[in-house]
Amino acid sequence: MPAFFEPAFACPDTLADLWHAARHAYLDCPLPAVFKELTLLLTLRRAGAGLVEHALALTRLGLAPAAVLAALDDPRAFINQLPAARDALREQNLHLETWPEDPVLHDMLMRCGLAFAADPRDGADGRAALAVALTPALYTRWTALVAYARSRAAWFELHPDLAQRVDPPLIETHAWLLREAPGLARHFGDPAVGARPLVAPALLRLIDAVPTGILQFDARGAIVMSNTTAQRLLGHGAEALAALTIEDLERGALRDDGHPLAPGSPLRRCLEQGKPQPPITVGLRTAKGELLWTNLTAVPLEDDGQGAVMVTLVDISERRKIERALQESEIKYQLLVEASDVFLLCFDRDGVIFHANELIADLFSSTVDSLIGKSLGDLAPDMPELAEAYLARFAQVMESGIGVSVEEMIEVRGKNGWFASTVVPLRDFDGAVTGVQVVARDITRRRRAEIALRAREERSRHDSLHDPLTRLPNRQAFMEKLEAALQGVRQGRAAFAVLCLDLDRFKNINDSLGHSIGDRLLISFARLLQDCVGPDDLLARLSGDEFGVLLPNVQDASDAIRVADRILGQLKQPLSLRDQEVYTSISVGITWSALGYERTEDILRDADTAMHRAKRRGKSRYELFDADMHAEAVAQLTLESDLRRAIERGEFEVYYQPVIDLVSGQISGFEALLRWNHPTRGLVLPGEFIGCAEETGLIIPIGEWVLREACGQMQRWHAKYPHREALSISVNLSGKQFAQPALIAKALHESMLVPSSLKLEITESVIMEDPKTASELIEQLRLEQVHSYVDDFGTGYSSLSYLHRFPMSALKIDRSFISNIGPDGENAEIVRTIVTLAHNLGMSVIAEGVETRAQLDLLAEMGCEFGQGYYFSRPVSSGVAESMISRDCKP
Repeated sequence: MPAFFEPAFACPDTLADLWHAARHAYLDCPLPAVFKELTLLLTLRRAGAGLVEHALALTRLGLAPAAVLAALDDPRAFINQLPAARDALREQNLHLETWPEDPVLHDMLMRCGLAFAADPRDGADGRAALAVALTPALYTRWTALVAYARSRAAWFELHPDLAQRVDPPLIETHAWLLREAPGLARHFGDPAVGARPLVAPALLRLIDAVPTGILQFDARGAIVMSNTTAQRLLGHGAEALAALTIEDLERGALRDDGHPLAPGSPLRRCLEQGKPQPPITVGLRTAKGELLWTNLTAVPLEDDGQGAVMVTLVDISERRKIERALQESEIKYQLLVEASDVFLLCFDRDGVIFHANELIADLFSSTVDSLIGKSLGDLAPDMPELAEAYLARFAQVMESGIGVSVEEMIEVRGKNGWFASTVVPLRDFDGAVTGVQVVARDITRRRRAEIALRAREERSRHDSLHDPLTRLPNRQAFMEKLEAALQGVRQGRAAFAVLCLDLDRFKNINDSLGHSIGDRLLISFARLLQDCVGPDDLLARLSGDEFGVLLPNVQDASDAIRVADRILGQLKQPLSLRDQEVYTSISVGITWSALGYERTEDILRDADTAMHRAKRRGKSRYELFDADMHAEAVAQLTLESDLRRAIERGEFEVYYQPVIDLVSGQISGFEALLRWNHPTRGLVLPGEFIGCAEETGLIIPIGEWVLREACGQMQRWHAKYPHREALSISVNLSGKQFAQPALIAKALHESMLVPSSLKLEITESVIMEDPKTASELIEQLRLEQVHSYVDDFGTGYSSLSYLHRFPMSALKIDRSFISNIGPDGENAEIVRTIVTLAHNLGMSVIAEGVETRAQLDLLAEMGCEFGQGYYFSRPVSSGVAESMISRDCKP
């Protein structure tokens, strides 16, 4: 690195720029600090060595040291000698590629180089001689070194900012120069006078700037110079320190081991013997009596033959604190290890134990001292495989320098236990791996707890995926398996089928026989299903009385149909529920993956759709899903959405069909009939949407609105036509409405309609679902003067044995009988029988669907009191119905 700077050393101005760049790089560049220190120190020492070498060469030529110094102060004397030296060089007729080994030529070149260094501006002849005799590289090298040494002190005078930032290597270089050639001190400044230090003023400023304390003692042991750092460290000012001696400094001082500093201290030995003393750690007393720990170095100086000592003090108090804290930390670490529940072993590179704690000794029923010096094979002689495995692990850690951690089960003293161990490398101060440290902890109880926790989690997951009543997989488990099966089909595996099964009339069984019987029925049914499916099939309970079957590896839909037939055949026999037998049936929906499904939800949806179609078509059967079912299901969903919006938007309207008194021919009342003014489909009849309303429960708000609207309309007609107070309004009730009589009372109350003007039409199927409850509700309505009619008589149960139990006001004969009662009609006698039966039970009769005069005449002849149909009028709006009332009122 010094050679890198040499080409610029020949010119002081260039040298100043280079030195500034070098100092900037030293202070600011990101290179490692050690590299920068060495580079700077080598440069300075190389320059200083050149100056010393020149001075020694002059001495060999016969000049006394005093004469050499005088020559340095009088460069003209050397310049005047250059011609002779130049002629001598020319006589040799040499162009030197390397520095000559001939002493004469060597000394001549040294003199030329020194003259040039002494006066770089006026030494043109010297430069010319050197340029001719040497190669450019040699010329630059030998002149640059002394030029730098000569100009350095003056250059720092020009740049005091760098002098304030200078560091110990520069001071060490000056000390080295003075030590090698003490007489050169005059070359760096004024000669020492009296007790003044042998240091130039510029160098004093540098010394003050360094963070190292510097003291200079004269031959008597008195302090003749101190820098600012030394004054700060010792707590004395410059004048106070000037009054102190070596004895004062040694008083109360301590060695590194804490003992007092001996009388023959390094300071005294350096002063008396004139030899440098190696660094030593010393605790010095400050002005306040406190102990200052320093790294002290003593170097002898000469001043015209008078002995002196230069002392450097490096504050290591903080380092001592850190070392003490580290020592205390090591002690605490040792105590912590001994008090903890960890097992500690340290092995050298040969696998021999050199450190252990009490806990590991107790584990092997031994003592710590007995473990030291043993190997793993000695600790576990009956488990050589374990010892070999650990030694291999140690070798891996020592080779890679990276620790490893493992958890494993180990047998110790005949018992198995779980241990978590960490093996880390041990290193010396140079970073070399010297062995390994093993830290282990007994985690047996923790592992057992983890195993128990995993077992509980497994049970919990099992419970979360299984139905608690039947112990079958639940809907979540079924969907997970279904998803896996669908993924398999995408990957080219066999197709699968899904069956959705639902118990028919399970609610009736549950309500009539009790929930405990219902639960036993579900358990028995689950067992029956398990007997009907194969070991690879998945049976699950999806909801209350709904079950699902996943059939993997099916060739076509017929495989699923055979399973459905087998289940339906098994249910022909009753299920035994303890002390009673129950007959039940199921509806089955089937779909399979060949239909090209993308989502598991769609598969189960379509199987459920097929199952509901099976229920609608008579129960105890299966249906295979097809595209028509999907379209029908979508249409039902669309219809349901439209129905909900229709309620919100008020799209419904009540139409009125007159009921005619067949004796007087006048209107006795009206039947309220619902119509839907669909925004896109136009007028929609009830037959298209009532079924959907029943299934979705929307029939309740729709029926309530119709009842309220019809009662209100009839009350308005009563108010407008007071002499027609006998007019009544008939409203059809669904089964869900019939179960809520409070809705009827509410409609009457809000409309203020007389209860006797309201006729409620109830179908036979609704009545016969729960005859006892129906009888009680009809009786309650009768007491409130609300009339009840049996609607569509002859199409439902036709349970004549129950008919007399219900206090009904009238029977309404279904239009299917009326349409075929002409002169040759086959239903005439049936209608006549119904009329006779009704009269015998004290009921009047209303005939629906009257479309001809012949039908009217025959009904009148049979004694039927009322008629309704297209012969009289189609259902009309309220405005048209009111005009009918108005015309009917005219005489």
